[in-house]
Amino acid sequence: SPTNKEVQIGQTLKDDEYIGMVRREVLDDFLRQRAKKNGATLINGLFMGMTLPEKKGDSYVMTYNDYDGEEGNARKGEKKTLEVDVVIGADGANSRVAKDIEAGDYEYAIAFQER
Repeated sequence: SPTNKEVQIGQTLKDDEYIGMVRREVLDDFLRQRAKKNGATLINGLFMGMTLPEKKGDSYVMTYNDYDGEEGNARKGEKKTLEVDVVIGADGANSRVAKDIEAGDYEYAIAFQER
């Protein structure tokens, strides 16, 4: 860190465990751009909920607030839905997707990077 502060996190880990850290703003942008390059349509929005398929062949129905063209913390977004075949919950340690599908408890670590 710039101030030379250290936290000894390795003392609580087992020999085969580790804590991987990434800068989310860098990783998230990389993943977005790679998905776009491979044909995905990017949506600037906030996941609000999901209806699970009732039977094989049905779609997931995502509900989200679409922030297209809006900026800043006061943005409200327009409520929209989207039918999809696959859902990838890559929305971080406090995943809204995991909570919505009641994925249960899972272990995670939150790390802070001083700049």
